[in-house]
Amino acid sequence: MAKKSSGVSKSQAIRDYCEANPKAKPKEVAEALATQGLVVTPQFVSTIRSNAKRKKTTRRPGRPAGSTSTKRAARPARAAAAKGKEDVSIDSLLKAKKIVQEMGGVEDAKKALDALSKLMD
Repeated sequence: MAKKSSGVSKSQAIRDYCEANPKAKPKEVAEALATQGLVVTPQFVSTIRSNAKRKKTTRRPGRPAGSTSTKRAARPARAAAAKGKEDVSIDSLLKAKKIVQEMGGVEDAKKALDALSKLMD
């Protein structure tokens, strides 16, 4: 296994130089670091700068520092459908109760559901 050098890494040297000289072009940065004994290509300088910018902007506003996930929670209707027709959650029953109350009773809600099922076919 290769030994680590005791000095500053090339990437850190690039970041430090770019912080001190923000308008410097990659070729200028590579030449300046070559005078210090670090051999880097302008492409490597560009990559380090690009990664630094990307790391600053990956977080969304309003999210904790460790949260970068973009997955959303499953919707309740999909979760209930995934369980099967026999399993009914309390949330689903409460929603059904609210619909029945709005429709004026169980019979009217059944008629509405029958009409909806014919439209869906």
